[in-house]
Amino acid sequence: MKIEFDIPEEKVNGLHDPGKRELLKRCKKWTEDIIDEAARIESSRNETDEPDITAAIINEATLHERRFPLKRKINWRVKLTQIGAFITTLVTGSLLDTEKFNKTSHVVWFLVFFFLAIASTIYLTFNSEQNG
Repeated sequence: MKIEFDIPEEKVNGLHDPGKRELLKRCKKWTEDIIDEAARIESSRNETDEPDITAAIINEATLHERRFPLKRKINWRVKLTQIGAFITTLVTGSLLDTEKFNKTSHVVWFLVFFFLAIASTIYLTFNSEQNG
C-alpha cells in the first residue's frame, strides 16, 4: 500500500537531497513500526482470525511507539568492546597488588591493562548514543 502525505514548503525549505532521503527513510520506518505495533495490539485483543485494525488501535500504537521506542540492535564490535572493557577492568583490579609492584613486569602488565580498560571505557562513553 502506498501512503503519501504533504508537508508545508516552509518546513522543508532548507532540506537538501540527502536530508530528504533520510526523512523519507525515517518516516517509512516509523510507519512500519506503528503498523507492526498495531498488529500486535490487535492480535492480543482479537479472538477471531480476521484482523481488524481500527483508528483507536493506530492511535494506541502511536502512543506506545513514542513512549517505548524500539531499541536498536547493538553492533557486535560495540558488544566486543563492552566485554573487553569489563575483562580488562577485572584484570586491572586483580593486578592491583602494591607488594608486587617491585617487579617491573608486574607494573608493565598493570599499566597495559589499566590503559586498555580506560581507553575502552572512554570509547564506550563517548559513543553511548550508538550503544543503546
